[in-house]
Amino acid sequence: MRAVFATLSRGAAAAWNYVRAVMGDRAYERYVDVARRSGKTPLSAEAFYLDSLERRYSTVSRCC
Repeated sequence: MRAVFATLSRGAAAAWNYVRAVMGDRAYERYVDVARRSGKTPLSAEAFYLDSLERRYSTVSRCC
């Protein structure tokens, strides 16, 4: 029974991590990991969020 529960827990955790990655929720965590590996000081979560908004919306969108 414990093995089944452990397997279900790992599956649920993997599914949750996948959903977070697809939705962009893990973007800051990934950024911090890459910044630390490259020896740079990462931005704060707030500064990262503001920077991502600026990069996304500072250019002209010719969608419609």
